[in-house]
Amino acid sequence: MLGLRWIGASSKHWLPRSASFALLLQQWGMPVLPSSAAPIVAQSPAIAICTESAADATLWFPATAVATVTQLLDDWQQHPLFPLFDCLTLRSYQATTDLQCKTEGERLRARCEPALLPRELDQRQIILTDTPTASADATQMVLPLDTDVDLMAHEVGHWLGFADEYPMSVKLAESFCQGRYQHASLNVVLTDTTEMSTGALRALWQQLPWRNAVPDWRQLGEQQANGRWRLGSSTQQKIGLFHSPTCANVEGVFSWKPVAEWTAMQYHDVNYWPELYLSLAKAYLAGLDSGLRDHDHWTQQGE
Repeated sequence: MLGLRWIGASSKHWLPRSASFALLLQQWGMPVLPSSAAPIVAQSPAIAICTESAADATLWFPATAVATVTQLLDDWQQHPLFPLFDCLTLRSYQATTDLQCKTEGERLRARCEPALLPRELDQRQIILTDTPTASADATQMVLPLDTDVDLMAHEVGHWLGFADEYPMSVKLAESFCQGRYQHASLNVVLTDTTEMSTGALRALWQQLPWRNAVPDWRQLGEQQANGRWRLGSSTQQKIGLFHSPTCANVEGVFSWKPVAEWTAMQYHDVNYWPELYLSLAKAYLAGLDSGLRDHDHWTQQGE
């Protein structure tokens, strides 16, 4: 299956004016966009074709939700994360029973089992369906039908290497906050103390995924009269070490993030993606080290 890659049109309404999307829907025998919204392909240079193997994910949506998907993708093209996640294949379904979704856990997260080819089992799937809660794991993202672009971006953020900055549920926190996770965490580091020796603080600084943005390890804390360092950067610093509520539900574990402000990984509707986060995600996707270190399974212990 071919996908659509959106490559940065100057127009803010590029998708509704694109004939390519409407023609793709016609091939599926689905309702098309109004003719006023879909002039000839030549007038819409924003769309290129990418192969399924190059796609970031497959987007599943109800055959009756063409307008919803059109608006969502139109908004996505304007989002700061778009350049990092710009190629989707599209697939429709007729009934929610086709997805075989089941809810689980305290937050009623949905897990679906759409019909996939063997080669697709490890590929990422984004599923728009009738669910009250958005969620994502390594290969599947499930979103409510009324999802807006900010909520979708928060979940895409997990695939780009970011952890939640709000208090994780007890079940999730018990794993993540003890270092038992199999994914990157570019924006949250963990410690078992709020005070450290000089050596421990320097070790923490050296392991930060955002170390290159903090030129001096002493910017991560304040030295006390006893010579030890209390963790936490000055609010005058733009980038440093700031408390994150991520592990609030786990006693004895302290979580930290690089910026003091609320970001989209704490409250998705804030839609604030610091330039640092975009740089971290870009380096992560490119597999570059460059001092932007992935700290899977890493928790700093105090001395």
